[in-house]
Order: sequence, then structure tokens, then C-alpha cells
Amino acid sequence: MAKKPQPGKKFKYGLHSVLKVREIKEKKEQEKFADEQHKYLTEKEKEELIERNKRTKEDELRGVFKRGPISDFSKVLRRRAHIDVLKDDLSAQVERVIEASKLLEEQRARLVSAMKDKKIMEKHKERKLEEYDKMMQELEMKFMDEIATQRYKKDKKG
Repeated sequence: MAKKPQPGKKFKYGLHSVLKVREIKEKKEQEKFADEQHKYLTEKEKEELIERNKRTKEDELRGVFKRGPISDFSKVLRRRAHIDVLKDDLSAQVERVIEASKLLEEQRARLVSAMKDKKIMEKHKERKLEEYDKMMQELEMKFMDEIATQRYKKDKKG
């Protein structure tokens, strides 16, 4: 059991080092979360870039067909092959985005857990401080009662 604080002593939280460790852990988890978020956003931007590039190439190919008769069909085949490559790239990038999203969510869960752990310690510290304040008030009241009792006895004798 924890020892009782002495009257007149300043409040000292016994688990301060545990709270400090949990604060440090939360900061590290926040940094890791920021890194994962950055990776996710980077992958998402790459996906959007590939998607735009693919759409542009498809529009160019449609334009070739709309212009009329095609003089060199091998160019059309090469463009179509390039579009197929872009589709494959897009599919692979979508997979990378999904994986980055999963990692981001896992890190978010670890961050939330670290935040909860720290919050628990902060609440515990607050409760201990409230208990300390209440005990100090009781000691102060006891001291004031003692002074009043002694003064009453002194006045009664005199």
C-alpha cells in the first residue's frame, strides 16, 4: 500500500515515470502514424497520376479513331498495348494503396491504444491529486479544530 503523504508536503505523483513513458510512447506512435499517412497519400497520388495518364491515352486513341481512316494500324496496336500496360500498372498501384491503407489503419489502432493508456494514467493522477487535496483539507480542518479547542480551553480557564 502506498504511504500517506506528510502534512505540508507538496503533492508528488508516485507513478510519474510510468506516465512519462506512456507519453513518450504516444508521441512515437503519432510519428509512426504520420509516416504511414504520408506513405498512403503518396501511393494514392501515384494511383491518381496513373489513372489520369491512362484516361489521356484512351482519349488519344479514341481521337485517332474519330479522325477517320487509319493509315498505320501498328501505331494503334502499340497505343492499345501501352494502355494495357497502364491498366496493369493501375491495378498494381491500387493494391499498393490498399496495403498502405491497411498499414495506416493498424497504426491508427496502435495510436489510439497508446492514447488510451496515457489517458488512463492522467485520470489516475487526477484522482490521486483530488485524494491528496481532500486529505490536506481534512488535516487543515483537524488542525483548525485543535487550535479552536485549545483556545476554548484557555479561555475557559482564564
